[in-house]
Amino acid sequence: MRQLDKRAVLFWQVENAVGAVLVLALAAVLSYVSWFPPGWRRWVYILAAAALAFALFDALVLIPLRYRYSRYTLTTDCVIVERGRLWRRREVYPLSRILYCETRQGPILGWFNLFTVRTATIVESRSIGPLSQAEAHRFEQFVREYSP
Repeated sequence: MRQLDKRAVLFWQVENAVGAVLVLALAAVLSYVSWFPPGWRRWVYILAAAALAFALFDALVLIPLRYRYSRYTLTTDCVIVERGRLWRRREVYPLSRILYCETRQGPILGWFNLFTVRTATIVESRSIGPLSQAEAHRFEQFVREYSP
């Protein structure tokens, strides 16, 4: 089994932090809206604090678990993906069922020079990553070479 790139933990933590900042910014805007009833402002603060606490728990506990249990294997017959945090699952995708494979890189992934590889079957599509550029290219080439 191959594990994801080690930079995946930092990427997920940065992605988590961006979401937390957006939630806190929204809470700040909602707390200063004049039409908002004064009694509700306290609930905005409570919900913002709860969101921040969950973001910290996610960054410090769940993301390292996600990295620990995220891995994949490429065989000549299938792609095996294991993932999870508290609950783990194993998914097996026969190469004969994969319709396409693409490499993606968003803005935050670009900062870390990481990529995700998305494979799709008739039923669903799944992303695997973040992976290094070389590993993403190797994954994509493997699927193209061995899928019918």
